[in-house]
Amino acid sequence: MQLAVLFSLVASVLGANCANSSVVTRAPTASLQILSYNDVYEMKPEDDATQHGVLVGGPSRVVPLVHTMRKNFENSLVIFAGDTMSPSLWSGQFKGLQMIEAHNALNVDFACLGNHEFDFGIDAFLNVSKASKFPWLNANAYEKATGQLLRETTPHAVKTLTSPTMGTIKIGAFGVMYDMKDDSKGMYWTDPIAAAKEQVKYLREVEKVDMVIALTHQLWDDDNRFSQDVKGVDIIYGGHDHSAMLQSTFGAWYLKSDLNFRSVWVSDIKYYGPSTEGKNKFAPFIKQSHKNLAITGDMPTDEAFEGVIATYEAKIATLFNRVIGSLCAETDLTKKAVRFGEAPIGNFFADAYKSFYGKVQVEVGVMNGGGIRTDKVWGANTLTLGDVVSWSPFGDMMVAIKTDGANFKTFLKFIMNASCGERVVAENGYFAHVAGLSYKIKCLGVKNAEVSELKWMSTTRTGDVKDDDVFHVVTSENVKGQFDQSGAKSTFVVSPNEASRVDMLLEEYIAALPDRSVCPKVQGRAEIIIPSTN
Repeated sequence: MQLAVLFSLVASVLGANCANSSVVTRAPTASLQILSYNDVYEMKPEDDATQHGVLVGGPSRVVPLVHTMRKNFENSLVIFAGDTMSPSLWSGQFKGLQMIEAHNALNVDFACLGNHEFDFGIDAFLNVSKASKFPWLNANAYEKATGQLLRETTPHAVKTLTSPTMGTIKIGAFGVMYDMKDDSKGMYWTDPIAAAKEQVKYLREVEKVDMVIALTHQLWDDDNRFSQDVKGVDIIYGGHDHSAMLQSTFGAWYLKSDLNFRSVWVSDIKYYGPSTEGKNKFAPFIKQSHKNLAITGDMPTDEAFEGVIATYEAKIATLFNRVIGSLCAETDLTKKAVRFGEAPIGNFFADAYKSFYGKVQVEVGVMNGGGIRTDKVWGANTLTLGDVVSWSPFGDMMVAIKTDGANFKTFLKFIMNASCGERVVAENGYFAHVAGLSYKIKCLGVKNAEVSELKWMSTTRTGDVKDDDVFHVVTSENVKGQFDQSGAKSTFVVSPNEASRVDMLLEEYIAALPDRSVCPKVQGRAEIIIPSTN
């Protein structure tokens, strides 16, 4: 399947559903402009004052664009193609409600569900949807408890745009997303293509709309199939890939933006209604052109929305001082502790990783020593949210993968090679702190490690980890990169696009501990054997 073409500048081409070039010489029946975006989790821009013109994103720079569009184009729409409730540091505290402030400020017309709308459960989404001043379109996500579409969503919406200068057009829109195959969410999903065909039939035959817009949240190869198989859709606005793209190869065109408002698409649409004038009779069609607009630091922000951001910054500063648990004993987070051998705090992280995802049974958690920061010894005391965030401040996304014993050993050898120094254990930022198993590394020379033992430490598995043992591992996206570099094979069960942040994971894990007490210990999970000097 042909790779989707990525655009960073302007894509301006005649729509594929245009009958012929001569037809376009007549005036359009109606015209409109659409601003679209997807996968937005952060209220603040990704600003870097040292780099002029870099993509900084953030909703505050998009709000003025929408105001200008609404002023200049009486016929206009704002479309959001899903994923907003998580992940971000603020999302863990406000459960996505802060992002609804952004969508409402942008005066969204239609939105669809993304996978992260389920990160905090159905009730949290219901809070978000009730705060939304726009409809959430959903034709294929159902609640298991009722067998009905998710509450506070609707499969489609119809809007008629009318302007004395831009004409009149009746637009139907619907939303679908991919099947998450995750029983832990209390949800199930039907085939998005089948659901879409039902919506198109209804919108075309019952509502008699002039134009059908599909909002999708799925990977680009699924959108390729969707655009080819679902007839009667004029244009698709999608999400989930976190990359700007426009595809016109298969059928209806689809567009996706970068994440976090790094870019938005601006679409100019001209609708030509059916004509029976003279001898020429032809069906309705649209002409479309699209510009991917980078959101840079040169663009103005919205003063009112900057005030909203400041309010949330003040709230998060207070929340960082909120006590979420306690350390039961002095705990070492220095480099000497976490980069040279098994450490209690490393076991804590690995245990938290192993326990988090309910989509599948996770047998192994892996945390790298370099991901644990502050480089100090913490005394037995209460723990605030800010304390725990400081332990691993990178906002890592936690992924789940499926692999086997042979490939895990390949990965383990690769990252533990650095622990083998000249007859000493060397500092290793990727020292593997593990849960669910134990290992021994034998150093054969400088940066030359051998996995001499790998055993299960589990209530469900015992003995050696065999090469053909298949299991699930949770680790950071960063460590997954090392897994890939080692040549080890794995498949995503929870991909980066579906993942949760480490800070949210740790807070939830601590909340589930007895008395919320963090009491990690060394348990013989990791050992490095240095050759004798004799």
